[in-house]
Amino acid sequence: MSRTIQEIREQFSKDSTEILIGYQDTLAAIKAKGQPEEGGYLDRLSDEQRMGLMREQKMEQAQEAVSQAREEYTAEVSRYREDLARRTNYIREHLFKVEDAGALSRAALATDAELGTLMELAAQASNAELGRAAFVAAEQRGLGDLMAAYFDRIDPEAREFYQEWTEIPPQEILDRQAESVERLLPGPTPEELMQGNLAAAW
Repeated sequence: MSRTIQEIREQFSKDSTEILIGYQDTLAAIKAKGQPEEGGYLDRLSDEQRMGLMREQKMEQAQEAVSQAREEYTAEVSRYREDLARRTNYIREHLFKVEDAGALSRAALATDAELGTLMELAAQASNAELGRAAFVAAEQRGLGDLMAAYFDRIDPEAREFYQEWTEIPPQEILDRQAESVERLLPGPTPEELMQGNLAAAW
C-alpha cells in the first residue's frame, strides 16, 4: 500500500532534517580543525602563512560540503514532490472521478436541495456513481452535511481519503521549499570557519 500524505510529509521532514544536521556537523568539524592539512612543507611556513593555508583549506572543504548538502536537499525535495503528486492523483481518482457525464451534469445543475435528493436516491439505490457526482458538487459548494452523508451512507472509505486531501501542501509551499535551499544551507564565510583559530591566536 502506498504511503499516505501524512507519512510522505513525515518522511520528508525526517530526511531533510538529517541533511541539515549532517551539514552543520560537517561545518563544525571543519571549524574545529586547528592545523592545516599535513604536508612536507609546513615546517617552512610562518605562522601567518600557516593560518592563510588553513583558511584556504577550510573554505575549500566547506564549499564541497555545502555543494553536496544542497544537491542532496534538492534531490530530497524532488522525491517529496513526486511522492506527493502520485498520492494526490490516487486520492483524486478515488474521490472525484465520475465517469457518468449525465450524473455529473445533473449534480452540477441541481440546487442544494435537489443535490440532497440526489444523494438520498444514490444511497437508496446503492448507486456509487450518482453518489460520487453529488459528492463532487457538494464538495465544491462546501456543503459539509451532504459530504458527511456521502461518507456515512455511500462510501465510508472516502472519509479517510478526503482527510488526506485536506493535508496536501499548497503549491506555493512546495515552490518555496524548492527555492529555499541556499537560505537553509548557507555557505560559511572564512571568518566563521576561522573564529576558533583566531581566538586561539590571540
